[in-house]
Amino acid sequence: MLPRWLAFATLVIRGMGDEGWGMRVNSAFKPHFSSPTPHPLLVTHAQPQQGTVDITVDVGPNVAHVEERYLLAPAAAPVSLRVLTRPCTKIGNLAVERAGSVLPVAESRAGPWLTFRDTTQSNGDSLRLLVRYDVQPAGAGVIPLVHLTSAVTRNGSARAGPVNVLVRISDTAARVAFPHMTRVAPNGWSAPFVAVPSFVEVAGLRAAPCDEGRGVGGDNGGLVWRFFLLVGIMITWVPLYLAWARRSSDREHT
Repeated sequence: MLPRWLAFATLVIRGMGDEGWGMRVNSAFKPHFSSPTPHPLLVTHAQPQQGTVDITVDVGPNVAHVEERYLLAPAAAPVSLRVLTRPCTKIGNLAVERAGSVLPVAESRAGPWLTFRDTTQSNGDSLRLLVRYDVQPAGAGVIPLVHLTSAVTRNGSARAGPVNVLVRISDTAARVAFPHMTRVAPNGWSAPFVAVPSFVEVAGLRAAPCDEGRGVGGDNGGLVWRFFLLVGIMITWVPLYLAWARRSSDREHT
């Protein structure tokens, strides 16, 4: 008589040779390995992530055309954009679009800062904004960039920054001096950032000279008049204090 383990092995080998048994095993495992339905996680990763900004700056001889595309999560508060203006630099033709419709924006100024606020609310799973405007650079070739007043947060744990900036310059002799960007074409520079840069400086740009603010004494935000006010108070207060101290000393001696 064969041992028990040898008899069991014989039965297994015979069963593997049985075509019907093999078909039953294959049909049992087939749904797990060859299912035509994609995994739900793969579908999720294929969707564009919220919290991204794509900025394209086309720099011409006299004007720079800026286009900013935002993909954001919907927020309860209206969209608010801000830009830091520069001397002799003009920003115009600003338009904010959502789903192909131009949004009404309210403009306000606080010193050098310009703020644009959307007066409508967004509905949907994501907020897609298209911001377009023109900049006339002057002097050092500084091009201010409009950016959100709130931080752009990106869903997921991607290492790359949520902001991608591409600068294209018609003059091949010019280059991007700030911020640091990689040259990807004879007239193109690109780089990812964690936030929207406040401006882009193009060196070698043939911009109009800027004489604004030259030869005119400014007060540096009120620092000059505050300094002279402090000096006047000290000049007035010190003699009065010395006179009071002398009188107090004479009264003690008498």
